[in-house]
Amino acid sequence: MLKIQNSMLKIQRSKLFLSFLLLSFLFITPFGFAQGLQSPKDAPRFVYPSSVALSYGLGKNFNGFNTFPNQILSVEIQQIIAYQFNNYFFTGMGTGLDFWIYNKKVSTFIPIFANITAKLIDKKTSPFVFANIGYAFKWYTTKKNEEDFFYGSKKGIHFQAGLGVNLKFSDKVSLLFSAYYKMQQSAVQYREAEFLFPETSNQLFHFVGIKIGVLY
Repeated sequence: MLKIQNSMLKIQRSKLFLSFLLLSFLFITPFGFAQGLQSPKDAPRFVYPSSVALSYGLGKNFNGFNTFPNQILSVEIQQIIAYQFNNYFFTGMGTGLDFWIYNKKVSTFIPIFANITAKLIDKKTSPFVFANIGYAFKWYTTKKNEEDFFYGSKKGIHFQAGLGVNLKFSDKVSLLFSAYYKMQQSAVQYREAEFLFPETSNQLFHFVGIKIGVLY
């Protein structure tokens, strides 16, 4: 029995060691890759991507009574402050306003998020990938309407990821076009009758959209 326990302990230690090596490789490789791509013209500096985005709801949601299609139109403006390590990679923090428009009502969020963006090549026209992850706070601009039936009635986790094209005008100014997926954790608020208190149904809202921006 002691031999079996010692063997199991060795196996567990080996697994932990292999896991540590794998995590170390995954963490170190992007930085080594970025350093390998760095050229003399690379100039580390702060950059300021600004963007406007338009997206539309995907899938279906549940309001406590019925399942319904997610027909929310999202209009979003964002501002990011980031540090560009070289011509391929920058990361930083951002915020903005996200307006959900549906049935003549508007629900508003204020996302605060971390951003990571990487160009795949360094040309005048370059593909890039990006991801934002953070938390969106709720801004109750129409409190009276939110006492009845309302989409996006809670704050929650905010996530975006997409693929785009960077059109470089100069060493310091680029135009950005991208298509992206967005997920917002929130809720549907509703009440079954006028004299009852509102209830909420927690949801994950999914969107696909397009974004245009300027990097300067």
